[in-house]
Amino acid sequence: MALKSILAAYVGDAAGSGGLMLASHMARKYDAHLTGVVWHGPSPLEHRFHRYITKEVRDAISSREDEIVAGIRADFQSRISDEGLDGRTHFIDLRSDSDFSLASCARRYDITVIGHRASALGRNQFSVRPDVVALRSGKPVVVVPPAFDPAKLGTHALVAWDGKRSAARALGDALHILATKEQVTVLTIGEPPADELGDGPVDLLARHGIRAERLIRPEASGGVAATILAACAETRAGLLIMGAYEHSKFAEDLLGGVTRNILNAAELPILMSH
Repeated sequence: MALKSILAAYVGDAAGSGGLMLASHMARKYDAHLTGVVWHGPSPLEHRFHRYITKEVRDAISSREDEIVAGIRADFQSRISDEGLDGRTHFIDLRSDSDFSLASCARRYDITVIGHRASALGRNQFSVRPDVVALRSGKPVVVVPPAFDPAKLGTHALVAWDGKRSAARALGDALHILATKEQVTVLTIGEPPADELGDGPVDLLARHGIRAERLIRPEASGGVAATILAACAETRAGLLIMGAYEHSKFAEDLLGGVTRNILNAAELPILMSH
């Protein structure tokens, strides 16, 4: 899949976030159009006390949010100008009361880049969950750590492969990106899936002209997520590619899981698909 249309979602973090920096880097690298989007639902005050808030107070809250969005738009335009991307960008102000609206928007782009879910004080209504966007949009999402420097992306990517549906989806969604890498590692925790008696993911990549190496590791004491992140650090991978929520998202939220644990601990960008 060629990347020609990138969505960069603002999530309430500080200006100059790693998400926008990486999205700009990708737009230049792939000669793609870049769309900035800011999603925001009701403020915590409005959500909690909506029955008791007067029209004047509601108008004041709306006016303040308009000011915040205007500042975000100005920062976006300034960064776009600095990056030399004028003429192939635009900006969307997306108001809604659920993450689903951003997911619906994301379906219209090749890929969505979102900063880590860390909202500035007083801007919780701008926060979104990138894993939910990936789950509901059906499109790949890149989650970027705060203040990430695209120079650290490097030329090495690691693919977490368990042979299941979401891992296969992530691998397919990442082919165009992997084709630009000098080194690709395909990591499997434990024994390779029994159905890999024929071709495996390394063979698939080779047929796309991508040379990759297979790495098989036992599960470490910290669990699958810790094993994956340790392999990323050991191999100096600058990008992790993985499937999200192979098990129930409800169970992940309730009990924790690989997706949630990696999102909470990763210090490198993660491309995830579901």
